Amino acid sequence: MGVLFDYFRASDGQVALQLLDEGDGIPHGPTTVDTDIDALDAKGIDSTVILGKLLALILNVPWSVDLVATVMVWPPEETKPASVEEADRLPEDSPWTTGPWLEELNDRVRDAFANVDDYALPSIADQWARIEEFDGHMDATLALDIVEAFVALARRAQQANERLYCWCCL
Repeated sequence: MGVLFDYFRASDGQVALQLLDEGDGIPHGPTTVDTDIDALDAKGIDSTVILGKLLALILNVPWSVDLVATVMVWPPEETKPASVEEADRLPEDSPWTTGPWLEELNDRVRDAFANVDDYALPSIADQWARIEEFDGHMDATLALDIVEAFVALARRAQQANERLYCWCCL
């Protein structure tokens, strides 16, 4: 079973949840909601590792697991298990176990993507296409298309003074 990721922009976490709520209190993915959400269907591009490695290339810094700082919007933070033992006791249908999950990316991520030099994008995309997580299955041309889509989304978010969000489901 694969994990799917969508990235989109919204003014804040409450608005992001409202955009994704189809009336049942569970955030559905922006690409599955019948609205005009400005979103990018990023399939298997997680925020921590794969997007993080792209951010590292843009910033010209080494990748680390905490490079992309996020805040959990869904499930509600107050329901988060306080310990590993508590997490082990969660019911099988807990949203902390089954998802979906919604994260707010910090503005540093948005601004790095929004402010990257367009002339650097082909080189960045070529390097990113070769990260081990793609296992040789990412074409440089497709990587450039994805990078340009992230950059465009970040620029629209920055211009509108909005935040970037990552919705994830199993």
